[in-house]
Formats: sequence, structure tokens, C-alpha cells
Amino acid sequence: MRIAVLVKQIPAPVEFRMQDGRLVRDGVPLEVNAYCRRANAKAVELAGSGGEVVVFTMGPPAAADALREMIACGAHRGVHLCDPALAGADTLATAVALAAAVRREGPFDLVLAGLNSLDSDTGQVPVEVAELLDLPFAAGVRELDVDGSAFTARLETDDGYCTVTGELPVALSTAERLCAPSKAPPEEYAAVADARITRLTAADLDVAPGQLGAPGSPTSVGPIRVLTASRRALRAASVAHAVDLLEEFGAFSDPEESDDAAEDDASRASAALLSTGSDGEHLAGERSVWCFFTEPGVGAELLGEAAELAAWISGTVTAVTTDANADTAGLGAAGADRLLVIESASEPSEQADALAAAASRSLPWALLVEGTRSGRVVASIVAARCGWGLTGDAVGLEVSPDGRLVAWKPAFGGRLQVPILSRSPVQMATVRPGVLATRPPRADAVDPTAEILPAPAPSRIRTVEVERDDDDTGELRRARTVVAVGVGVDPDGYPVIDDLRAALGNAALGATRRVTDQGWVPRGRQIGVTGHAVSPRLLVAVGSSGRFNHTVGIRNAGVLMAVNSNPDAEIFDQVDIGLVGDWQTVVPELTAELQARGVADRMRHEESAAVAGVGA
Repeated sequence: MRIAVLVKQIPAPVEFRMQDGRLVRDGVPLEVNAYCRRANAKAVELAGSGGEVVVFTMGPPAAADALREMIACGAHRGVHLCDPALAGADTLATAVALAAAVRREGPFDLVLAGLNSLDSDTGQVPVEVAELLDLPFAAGVRELDVDGSAFTARLETDDGYCTVTGELPVALSTAERLCAPSKAPPEEYAAVADARITRLTAADLDVAPGQLGAPGSPTSVGPIRVLTASRRALRAASVAHAVDLLEEFGAFSDPEESDDAAEDDASRASAALLSTGSDGEHLAGERSVWCFFTEPGVGAELLGEAAELAAWISGTVTAVTTDANADTAGLGAAGADRLLVIESASEPSEQADALAAAASRSLPWALLVEGTRSGRVVASIVAARCGWGLTGDAVGLEVSPDGRLVAWKPAFGGRLQVPILSRSPVQMATVRPGVLATRPPRADAVDPTAEILPAPAPSRIRTVEVERDDDDTGELRRARTVVAVGVGVDPDGYPVIDDLRAALGNAALGATRRVTDQGWVPRGRQIGVTGHAVSPRLLVAVGSSGRFNHTVGIRNAGVLMAVNSNPDAEIFDQVDIGLVGDWQTVVPELTAELQARGVADRMRHEESAAVAGVGA
């Protein structure tokens, strides 16, 4: 079996620094992306003694070390794409170059890559490479078995797992928990002979120069914004003091939008409207914002944001969903003016096929896609097939003064934010569920009439089993209050956590990755880079150290409070209120204080009033 492995060398996530608004790589330790290490390890295992593993990477001369380390861990040889003409490539231009190199060195039975890149938190390149190579693709492989020309893979999903089958050749991305990673000490990979690495330039690739590097990139990056600590980082002297601070910060009541914020939005919208006349490239298509989603709750978030963007460009909103029984009244109230339905499309490739065909005909101003595990695959396939710019996991959307979509993207676990602009006819972005606030329903909404799209081509990968490890992961994204447990809380103490959740008005339960790794909480409750992003008005973190790969998922909470016995824990620098003490003592005291103040009843009453207001 011949296997191609795609790897990326990144700056060590904990040691990055900025200079003049740009990431400094010189002098910063570099390492192989953690997900890529799993891809190489699994490839070496599958190839065995009679196969061949070829590792590919693109980057400056130093990136050859990534290949050397993977070769030291069992890969047979490496291919290094290294040329100034390849510099400045976005995900699509990177995928074009890598696909050309894989095609040049192929054919391969299997193409493996890591699920995500930890420096930019994107998983677009593996999907786009697969699409450009005309290979079927599946994301997040947790278990993999290859038998002759067939494969079976168990994939991680947002709420559990699914098992898929198909025929080789295929491209797959590997989950973090698939296997032990490929790692070797520097002295071992430094000894790898240069003869085992093939170096390719842009001229060696069967690709037009205009498709490579910065010229071939449909997206561009604006000035990076370094996120400084915006939390109050106060230490409460006692449990009662902590609850006083929660009251003061409005943790038990929904915030009201300030006049200043409303004025800022209005002025920004006015500036955008005045300048959209210069956006001639899009006048040939629809002045519409399309939203693709499979889950109604996620759809409501996207449609509300799309309606605001559409107002800025004097456009409309089109909902695209796979639900043939979609609630048209609800979609209209959420922001949809038009509804397109993709029937009989359960696989991401089928959804992408129908979506790409429809969007190519209409050329909407923007296409927003749910940032779920499958939604990211759908968006990446569409972007590669149509040659459109895609921003993955956007956390904010704006309209620029010249009428373009600005998608703010997190990087390095959310410690940076980068504005991405696209010059393609259709501007694309995925948005993680829970990042955007659900806006109030439109009072004057009209129910959109459903239009059925042509049936897509059948997928070459088939889902044969679905496992859900949580009955309602949507609860976590919708929750107004969340209690998130870290590995510092032993599962025997979860009844105590349940009492705290009840005292907070039935707060939803969340967890760090290490907790879900242990199986103490369903993986669908994981918060962070490889889990969910949540935006409740209050989140209480108990027993969490505060690693960035978890806190990126909680940073949109209105008020953050942490309980930890270690006074030097990172978490205390990233929350509003910190309580130092053993959770087994502090949490029962906190629960009693909240009960004494009737917090649960107040929160339930407020929520009932809010629901009644919406119904009125």
C-alpha cells in the first residue's frame, strides 16, 4: 500500500510572539502539528513492511525538519515544496500545490492528513486536496481498518461517532485520539539523509503560476489583532463576595445593548451602504447572503447574522437546508427571505454537490456555512470546486467600507484574531455554533416558500452506523448558564456539581478535553478548540487549569468565574472572578449561597418572561 501523508510545521503554540502586527517565526521553536503526527503514525502502521509512506509538506527550508522527523518515525521519504513563488498561499492555493505534488508522486491508495492545524485552527486543506484529486473524503478518523481495496472508519462527530465505509483510494483526516503520535528526538531526525527528501519548486508542479502562492489565493489577511486579557481577573475574598460580584456584573440577568453599541453598529452599517456601489464584481450575481445548515438552532444563529449583513448591502437572505420539513415560519422569523431544500443528501459530499451547483448558478454575495464537523467539509469541498475564498471558523462578520465581507478568524487557540477578505465572486465563511448570539425574531417576517434543489450525485462514502453519546448537545450551545468541569474534579463528585447547576437555574454541563478523554463526560460536551464554542451569560469553570485549547471555547461568555485550588492556575488570568480553594469545599458553599439568594428562581422567572415576550 502506498500512502501519502500531509504534514505542517507550525510555531510552538505556547511560544508565539508578535512584532509589528505579524507573527514572528524566526527564533521561535517550530514543531510538527499535533494532528499531523497521528496521520504519519497511522500511515506507518498501515503500510507495514511491504508498503511505502511518502510525507509531503510546504514551507520554508526549516520545514524540512518536519519531514526528517516523520522519516525517523518510519516514513520512507519526504517531498518538500519550497519556493518563494509558493509564499503567501492561503488554504486553497496551498491545497492546489500539495495536490499537484501528490499527483506527481502518485498514485496513492490513501492520503492521510491531520484534522486541524493548531496555528490557524483550520481543517480546510485536507478536504480541498481531496476535492482537487477527485478523492472521496472523511474527517476526524478515530478508528481505521483497511481490508484489501475497502476501508471502514469510525469518525468523531459533534455529538458522538459514525462509522463509514468505502473503496480505496480515499483521503482521510485523523482525529487527535486515533493513535500515539510520531515523535523523535532532534538527534535522530537530524541524522536522516538529505537524499530521502525530494525538493520541488513551483516550476516542478503541473499548475499555472497564477494558481500558486499569494497570486493564486482568493483570500487575503489583514493586520493581526492580538487579544489582550479583557477579563477583570478579580480574586474573591469569600464565596459571598464572589456572588456579590456576580450580581454586580449582571451574571444573573441578560445584558441590554448600550446606546453606544447601537450607534456603532448603525454608523458601521451606514458606511458600508454608502460604499457598496463600488463592489461591481458582485452586481452580476445575487445581492444575497446564503446560509447552509442542517440543524435549526445553528440555522437561527446564521440567519440572524445574515439578515444584518444583508441590511448593510441592501440584499436578501437565503436559507439552504437538508430538512425537507423545515419550519418555514421559524426560518422567516430568524431572517430568511427564501428557502432552498436539498433532499436525500445525508452525506457531506452530497450536500456539497447540491450547494455548489446552486451557488454557482446564483453567485450570492456571501455563503455562510455551519461550522460543524460535517459543515466544514461541505464548505471546503464547495470552495475547492468553485475556486472561492473560504474563512474557517469565523468568530465575527462585518462589511468593509468597500462592500466586502470581513470575516474575523481566531488563531493560536483564540489568542489572535485575523481579518480575512476574499476577492472571489462568492465570499465564504464557516461559523462555529455558539459563537454568534441568536437575534430576536423579526416581527414582520414572511414565511419563505420552499424550493427543492436537484438531487445530488450519490456519495462514494456511505454511513453505516451512527452513535450519539449525548441526547442534547444543542443544550450546551443554547444554555444561558454553563458549569464546565476540568480534570481536577473527580467524577465521584459530579453530584455536587449537579447541585451547583440546579442552584444556577439548571445550568448546562460542559467539560475540558481531558475530562472527555477519560470518558467521564460525553465527548459532545467538550468545550474548546476540538469541541464546542459556547456563549452563555455566565460560565463557572471548576477544576480547570485554563489551557488555551479549552478557554478559546469559553471566551464569549458574558461573565466567567473559576474555582481552583491552585492560586497560580492560568484560568484565573482569563476570568472575571476567581475563587481559590478546594472545589469539594467551595462548590457546596457556593451552591448554598446561591440558594439563599434565590438565584435559580430569579433566573427561571426571567427566562419565562423572555419567552413570553417573544411570543407576544
